[in-house]
Amino acid sequence: PLIVFNSKLLLRHPMARSNLEDMSGDTRFQRFIPEVDEEKLVSNDKIKKHILCSGQVYYALVKAREQNKINDVAISRVEQLNPFPYDRVKEHSEKYPNAEVVWCQEEPMNMGAWLHVEPRIRTALRETKSHSDKEARYAGREPSASVATGNKKVHLAEEYAFLAEALTGEARKPSDVVGGVPVF
Repeated sequence: PLIVFNSKLLLRHPMARSNLEDMSGDTRFQRFIPEVDEEKLVSNDKIKKHILCSGQVYYALVKAREQNKINDVAISRVEQLNPFPYDRVKEHSEKYPNAEVVWCQEEPMNMGAWLHVEPRIRTALRETKSHSDKEARYAGREPSASVATGNKKVHLAEEYAFLAEALTGEARKPSDVVGGVPVF
């Protein structure tokens, strides 16, 4: 059985759609979805960051990357956390030999997938030629006793900061917010 958890945000999100052909015939669940907009990015050897993520944070990352005209960051989705897709993470990390590997999540560090995926990403990277001595960097909310701050302004400030950290390497306040998307 396949169990999928997602928020209401993705229920009618325009980017969270699939064609019927993607789910019929001889198709299979995709454990890992690599970067889908490679034609908009620089060549693979010039990619600076390879962001791995899971869930709805992917859509926020893609929108922020587009809004900020960033073309040297690849974003891949780990759709199956367990069993972990070591082979796919290894294959696609090797594809970007000069990229820093970043795990991005919306949840606080102690509540999301980070504690589960970090040792697994490390194992996958150890098997690569270009990342064998590297570790993934975390970009997300700080550890917390609560799932959310309870304050929308603080919540958005945290979100904008971790999106900036994932995409640029520096957690910072946006200079502007356009259509709910931070501009760095």
